[in-house]
This record gives sequence, structure tokens and C-alpha cells, in this order.
Amino acid sequence: MKKGLCSFLILLLAVTLLAGLVTGCSSSTTASKEQVITIGVDTPLTGGAAPWGLSEMHGVTLAADDFNSAGGLTIGDTHYTLKVEALDDAYDTAKATNNINQMAYTDGVKFMFTFQTEGSLALAPTLTNMKILNFTVVNDDRIIAQPADAYTYRTYMGFSVQANDYLAWMKKTYPNDKSIAVLTTNDTNGNVTEASTKAAAAAAGLTYLAPVFYDTGTADFSPFVTKILNEKPDIILTIGDPTGDVGLIAKTLNGMGFKGIHATGIVGAADLLKIAGQAPIEGMLTLNMPLIPGGQVSSAVLGLPAREVAHSGSAWGTAYCCTWDFYSEAGIMFDAMKQAKSVDPTVVKAKIDQSGAKFNYAAINNGIATFGSPASNAIFGANGGHQVTNSWPIDIIKNGKDTIGTIITPK
Repeated sequence: MKKGLCSFLILLLAVTLLAGLVTGCSSSTTASKEQVITIGVDTPLTGGAAPWGLSEMHGVTLAADDFNSAGGLTIGDTHYTLKVEALDDAYDTAKATNNINQMAYTDGVKFMFTFQTEGSLALAPTLTNMKILNFTVVNDDRIIAQPADAYTYRTYMGFSVQANDYLAWMKKTYPNDKSIAVLTTNDTNGNVTEASTKAAAAAAGLTYLAPVFYDTGTADFSPFVTKILNEKPDIILTIGDPTGDVGLIAKTLNGMGFKGIHATGIVGAADLLKIAGQAPIEGMLTLNMPLIPGGQVSSAVLGLPAREVAHSGSAWGTAYCCTWDFYSEAGIMFDAMKQAKSVDPTVVKAKIDQSGAKFNYAAINNGIATFGSPASNAIFGANGGHQVTNSWPIDIIKNGKDTIGTIITPK
């Protein structure tokens, strides 16, 4: 009897321990589900617009790394991390369209960053139908002139938003300069630049001269620079032109003796220096964030250049244009995921659309990004909800380096 009872108790203890072990393993496995969310990036990694595209790929990748390093996102029993898939469109519409379709249909990507204008415009309705959340930097305002349920948002302060402040600051800072002319691409970006500049020039009290357009792929800018110099402008604007073009234009302007203001967009002094040399870019105005300590520039982006070079060794090279901007834009999306506690694009979109929602804009200390702010609504009305507003810089290139002229904060 005692022997039987003893055997029974031993068996019962063994079963209990085994059950606990199984339960513990099951609980551990359930609590540690891992899922990777792919973030798709379609951008120009080669060609004249490559400094922009490389910056976008780098910025999104580094923001994803920081999201993962900060613990990713745990929802219920699943832990989510991010990985980036970047495809080169070489600033070509057909390639951009193919890339976006591949990511959407073949790769099952639900979160995207796109760049090329016509491709992004053409596929915006498709991305909405497929419920794919897309952040883009397209300069054309049609990208946000979509139904309220659209899944594409512009996370770049398009020139229609920036033009009035940019030209007003020029007028105040350079009171002796009275006239402005646009030298830009003969495409959608160029048309937006030209129209926005014309309206902003009138508001700032600047004389608006005849614009000059050139075809993408132009290598010799002498005829176009000659034509625009015949107008005798005090300010020449090259907003929206690819970095390679801006560098060649600066070099040509310098060679032809232009002494006025050359104002451009998000183009880095370091990239222009490689193309044009120091003298042609001295005094140029840009909208690039100079990464200097202190002031309003955040510590998060001060470390980006070194991280960019070190990330994958020579595979990334040393190109640095506006990684700070794309890093911040990606941070908006990832912050929205965290606030929504979801990796469902529909839920994340609802958080972005929520009235009063604010997201971290990493480039500026205590920087805030919003959609549908009074500033964007004043310009775009009902479409303002798909336009981000955030602080942005106007810079002056001095001694071959970007220096802050001012920080504009839309009201």
C-alpha cells in the first residue's frame, strides 16, 4: 500500500512538473512572437537626383534602426521591428511606377515612402484602394488634392507652403535686390516652382521676370543661364532642380559673372561643393539643415552624418544632402504607429487624421509635426489634412558650409 501510494505521488509530481514546464514554454513562446514590418522606399539612388534619393534611403533606414533600438513595438503577444526595402527609380516615371507596383502587389508592403512625382501621383489612388500608407515629398499640390480617405500624405513642406516665407525673408534680408527669375525643370516640379514663385514674388513686392525651363538630363546649362541673365535678375531661383543640376547651374552662373543671389531648395553645401567648387556656391541660399551644435538643431540629427558613413561601410559612401529631413519624416510615421499602438495602416492613418494629433519632428529641438494645421488649411482648405507642417530652415552657404539664416515656423 505504502509502496503504491509512494509511486502514485511520484508520478503525480512528475506530471505536475511536466505540465508546468509545458505551460511555461508555451507562455514564453506566445509572449515572444516576432514579426518584421517592411517599409518600402521608392527613390532615385542613381543619376542627378541621387543625393536626394540616397538621403531618403539613409534617413528612413536610420529612423527604422532607432525605432528597433528603442524596443520596437509590442502589441499584445507580438513584438514588431522594422526593415527597409529601397528600390532605385533613377528619377524616372516608368521605373517609379514599376517599383511601387512591385512593393504593393508582389512584396506586400503596407507602409511606403515615395519620391518621383508622376509615379507617386499616378499610383496614389491605387495605394488608397489597397490601404497602403504612403509618405511622399512630391512638390505638386495635386498629391494632396485627393479624397479625405486618401492614404498618401505629403511630409515635405512643398514650395507652395514655403514660397511666401522664403521670398519675404529674401526681401527683408537683401533689400537692394528687387527682381527674381526662375530657372527650373520643364516638368511638374518646375511648373509648381514657377507658379508658387510668381505668386510669392507679388506678395513680397519683388519684380517677377520671365522664367526659363530646361529638360531633365541637360548637361550644358550655358544657353539657359545666358537666357536668364539677359533678364538681369537680382535673384535666380532653382527650387526643385536636382542637386547635380543646381551644382552645374551655380558653376555656370559663376563663370558668366553673376553677382546676385542664387536661391535653391533642399540641397546640401557638401554635395554642391563636389560639383561646383567653393567660389560658385558662396552666398547661395538653401533649405538644407546645417548640422551645427546648439541652437534649434536636435542632437538626434547632429549624429546622422557619422552614422550614415559608418552604417554599412563603403556601401553607403559619404553622400549627405538632406538625410535629416527624411529621418524626421520617417520618424513621424513611426511615432504615429507607436501612438496608434498598431501596425495596421488603417489604424495608423486614423491616428494621423485625428484632430490635434502631434508627432515628433526629430530635426528640431522639441519639434512638432502636424497634419491639417491652420497653416496648411489656410492654403489647401479641406486638403490641408494631407500636408504636414513643421519648422524649416533658410540657410546661407559660407566658406563652403551651410549656416542657418533663420528658422521658419508656420503659424
